[in-house]
Amino acid sequence: MDPQEIDLIHRAQAGDARAFEELVCRYDRRILQLAHGILGNLPDAYDAYQEALVRAYTRLDTFRFESSFGTWFIRIAINQALNLRKKLRWKQRLSLDALTGTKAEPRAVHRASRPDHDVMNEELTQHIQQSMERLSDRERAVFVLKHMHGYKIREIAGMIDCAEGTVKNYLFRATRKMRSALQPYYEDMSV
Repeated sequence: MDPQEIDLIHRAQAGDARAFEELVCRYDRRILQLAHGILGNLPDAYDAYQEALVRAYTRLDTFRFESSFGTWFIRIAINQALNLRKKLRWKQRLSLDALTGTKAEPRAVHRASRPDHDVMNEELTQHIQQSMERLSDRERAVFVLKHMHGYKIREIAGMIDCAEGTVKNYLFRATRKMRSALQPYYEDMSV
């Protein structure tokens, strides 16, 4: 951890709101992208980000300098995103659509003349999102951290507070599930 960050943390812990804002600004884009990767949509990602921000601010006095502020803040954001996913799934189960067995279909986007590859890319993107929904919360978090944000296994272990071997296991299972779900697209590409 660099000396400037340590100084900012101490000032923020002493009540300096500008110091806290400067700390958060260093990581806010990454946190929002991470929340978006876990939750799959921007409005929910903003909600998780806001909850993480409030939690980090109210718990800043518990920061023990055992990791970087970024790792600590990311851990909070991951937990908030995962908690929000659980809440949203619970609400979905209780919704009228879930109770009646009907599901609202997304509106189709119509454009004048779309090339075939645009349609294929849109279909693939939708299939990837659906496949990501089938991952467990931890598998999804690890998959997003590794493949969408490029974190190392050791860093991810610190962020989600578990052993490196556990992270590798989550990543292996998530990758296997995604590879299996996307197999038809691999076959289409090789033809």
